[in-house]
Amino acid sequence: MIEKKYKCDPLWSLLVDVVKALPCFQEHLVHVRDVILPKRPDISAEELSKTLSIPMGEAFVILDELRKFPCEVEEELSESFPDPAHERVALGGTFSKLHYGHMKLLLEGFRLGKRVIIGVTTDEFAKILGKKYQVPPLEVRVRELKLFLQRMGWINRCEIFPLHEPYGVTIVDPNLEALITSPFTHYRGVEINEIRLKKGLKPLRIVVCPLIIAWDGKPISSTRIFLGEINEKGEPLG
Repeated sequence: MIEKKYKCDPLWSLLVDVVKALPCFQEHLVHVRDVILPKRPDISAEELSKTLSIPMGEAFVILDELRKFPCEVEEELSESFPDPAHERVALGGTFSKLHYGHMKLLLEGFRLGKRVIIGVTTDEFAKILGKKYQVPPLEVRVRELKLFLQRMGWINRCEIFPLHEPYGVTIVDPNLEALITSPFTHYRGVEINEIRLKKGLKPLRIVVCPLIIAWDGKPISSTRIFLGEINEKGEPLG
């Protein structure tokens, strides 16, 4: 994709600083995250620029904030990061087939929290989510998840819980400080904070993990992997 080539320009970092200083940048970012990206996850910078009537440079920066490439995930996974800013953070998913999108989600969690609470969808809950493939049993999915966490040296910093419904411990744990979501599930974080406030709990900091996109600009997902379109790295199959 052209965005990837564009970021190789030595002036990229300067462009990012200038764009983020624009008065409407955050407003445009939120609109793309909540309205445009769920419907058009593969939208190009050119299309976004025309849709919002914004400069091409701003469109590139917005998409870079919300979408990343597998090679960028590999680079981040190989780097060390500062001590986490929060004591306890949470994230969740079905983790049907561990792919680079999951890896980025987990990376954000461990980069942000000293202790990471990971909710994994139960077999019963997975059945009502309308997946287009046969979801592997919970024990298989948890085993693969633990293998990755062990490989990264994160296994002793996490707690893995079965997720029977969308919220899990996030609406009852008073010690949680942050929640990691994708652009597609940011709305769930908003719901969780509304429930926490009604219960007298502090709202969580919501951190949106960018989508990890495959070779064709569309997000890597377990569905696409099980349907034989791509592999875990987002490379084409067939």
